Amino acid sequence: MRLSALAVIALVLARASVCASAARISCESRNFQRNYCSTAERIASVRLVAQQSRSPCVQGRTWGYDSRGIWVTQGCAAEFDYKRAGGGPPMPGPGRQIACASRDYQQQFCRSERRIARARLVEQRSRAACVQGRSWGFREDGIWVSNGCSGLFAVEERHRPPSPPSVNRVTCESRGYQRSFCGVGPAIRRAWLHEQRSRAACIEGDTWGYQRNGIWVDRGCSGVFAFDTR
Repeated sequence: MRLSALAVIALVLARASVCASAARISCESRNFQRNYCSTAERIASVRLVAQQSRSPCVQGRTWGYDSRGIWVTQGCAAEFDYKRAGGGPPMPGPGRQIACASRDYQQQFCRSERRIARARLVEQRSRAACVQGRSWGFREDGIWVSNGCSGLFAVEERHRPPSPPSVNRVTCESRGYQRSFCGVGPAIRRAWLHEQRSRAACIEGDTWGYQRNGIWVDRGCSGVFAFDTR
């Protein structure tokens, strides 16, 4: 049975719509190393089309994706179909983006001049995956990254930000990998790592922290710590 002209046109338009919203990419983990395959556009969803490796490709374990690309590991190699995301939220203007990089897989904190209400990953710049809550996150005063994550983050500031706090700094060092306490005069309301000066990682709650009257460091952490008293 022949299709009518209208049916043919409808079929062509339907196929064009699918092609416009979906694309295919190959990604391979060579030598069982992690590999990140970025895409030219933002991703809404991904499905594995054809496994090309003997090593299994299991989503969440040996492959996964974020809004900018697909990652594979442990020898997984495959072709993936992905759907392009829609327009999404607009790109923040200059001054509302923060670049933050985890060097040598150490935790790094990148302070924001504005108090942050929300943050999102705009561009992943590392081969290591940037996964919110695991290798990056945010507080109201900045973005943190770890485990090799490097990226550009868009931030949305809180409305009616309070007046700037009184910021102070103190240097504190764990000598001989022993715990050390650096007391301060004014009562601390909050503190953050301003500059790490040791090869040993400075991780809040693990190798450094603070209490009302000072900063503590442990297991080789050394750095300059900022704190406010309001």
